[in-house]
Amino acid sequence: MGRRRRLSSDDRGGVAVMAAVFGALICVLAALAVDVGSMVLKGREVQGAADLSALAAAQTLSDPPERTEAAAHATARDNLIDLAGARIQRGVYTPDPRLKPPARFADGGSRPNAARVTLSAPAPLYFGRWILRRDSVTVSKSATAALPGGPPSAVFSIGSRLAGLDGGLANALLSGLLGSKVSLTVMDYRALADAQVNLLQFSDALAAELGVTAGDYDALLAHEAQTGQVLRALEAVAGSGADSALSKLTRLPVNAVVKLEELIGVDADARGGLRRGLDAQVSAMDLLMATLQTANQDRQLALDVGARAGLADLDVMLAIGERPNRAPWLTVTGTGEPIIRTVQTRLYLEATALDKVPLVGLLAQVKVPILIEAASAEARLKAIECEGTPRVLIEARPGVARVRLGQIDPKRLRDFKSELKVSPARLVSVLLITVEGVADIQVADLDWSELRFTGSEIGSSQPKSVRAKGFVNGLIVTLLRDTRLTALGIPLHLVTQLLAGVLTPLGPVLDGVVQPLLELLGVRLGEADVWVHGVRCPNQGGVPQLVG
Repeated sequence: MGRRRRLSSDDRGGVAVMAAVFGALICVLAALAVDVGSMVLKGREVQGAADLSALAAAQTLSDPPERTEAAAHATARDNLIDLAGARIQRGVYTPDPRLKPPARFADGGSRPNAARVTLSAPAPLYFGRWILRRDSVTVSKSATAALPGGPPSAVFSIGSRLAGLDGGLANALLSGLLGSKVSLTVMDYRALADAQVNLLQFSDALAAELGVTAGDYDALLAHEAQTGQVLRALEAVAGSGADSALSKLTRLPVNAVVKLEELIGVDADARGGLRRGLDAQVSAMDLLMATLQTANQDRQLALDVGARAGLADLDVMLAIGERPNRAPWLTVTGTGEPIIRTVQTRLYLEATALDKVPLVGLLAQVKVPILIEAASAEARLKAIECEGTPRVLIEARPGVARVRLGQIDPKRLRDFKSELKVSPARLVSVLLITVEGVADIQVADLDWSELRFTGSEIGSSQPKSVRAKGFVNGLIVTLLRDTRLTALGIPLHLVTQLLAGVLTPLGPVLDGVVQPLLELLGVRLGEADVWVHGVRCPNQGGVPQLVG
């Protein structure tokens, strides 16, 4: 018994036992690492052979299937001595980032544009053979190569060309959007409007600004960016004509955030189709305004536009809504499904004029409140014709434009989910007489208009316009002319006719404020302008590329 107790309490030699156990385990792990390394090395060899075979097969897609299989088999045998099996498929590759990579290739099709090759070969086992009772395991790898071009694609946008520039109005608008005081000259704005920016170069510059891998456009568009970062990227590619104006903006403390996928939408492969789709030119001014609108959606801005001739005071409030369905400003697309829309816009003006009231001869304030609502204009890609010189057909229609004279609750101006209640406006009160006015003009066009763009029109970035039926120029002039005036609740014709003579001269003054502001936002009342920035047709004679 004593000997047993001594043995049970004796712990000498424990380390040796543990070393023996763990030494054996380390040897097993080392053996496993050797076999895993063998399989990884073989996998890389098989993948390289599959890549080369897929590229060789894609070069013969215009030939009979037998030629494609022969080219793939020959390339696989030349690069993989112990080839165990090969499967060659001809099919259609769709560069759609919404699809998972395996789903982008569809086997078969009358006009294949891609080939998928799956190769297998044995990877030798050195130690695992004693466990698995086999000398090797089979390693399989696949590769897909597609011809460039894929389905036809086009880049188009909708907005409004900038007919004229007012430095004061533009500075007020940019100050509100940026949240900082902006003081650019008319020449600065003209330089921005004239400068053409390549979207591909802009995207690469923005990727560098955000620290995103160059060329990974899927990752780039998934990011958010501060408007200051976007401005710096735009300055880097805008050229010498516009960099002076942009440098003044980049020095401002701006930190609004823009989701890049709401600025540029994609319907193309991130490493092929999107790279080609973004190779298009747009105006630096358009890109700047689209960025600021996207960053400031659902916000309400008070603009200091200054009083104009004939006015004692002019207050302007602007509300920018999101694009319906969160559609981006510009979309790269090859189908008619996406619809591009301008932003929803509400503009509320309170204009004050000093004039003598007819009959009584007293000087009084005449206050005119006007609400302008511009719904989104729409454009969609109808067709791309690739026979001969490429042509693009776009269907477009202007949004509903509504202008009303009346009072609203300014706090609800940015609530785009409900209709604003407009009550008759109290224009003037003198002695015991109060004159009220109300007016409502609405322009709408429910029909789509077809716009055909030729190759030369696309190359010169020439816009085409659609116009709502019944639209008239000088909308506020028309509004004030058609205003129904009442005094003491009844239409006193003598007073109202004389007061109408006071209101009429205000129309051209207010039109001169409203139209440039809306044009800077890319909006025209009852009108829409469409551009096709670029078009690409399939190039079946191009060099195949490996795709995901």
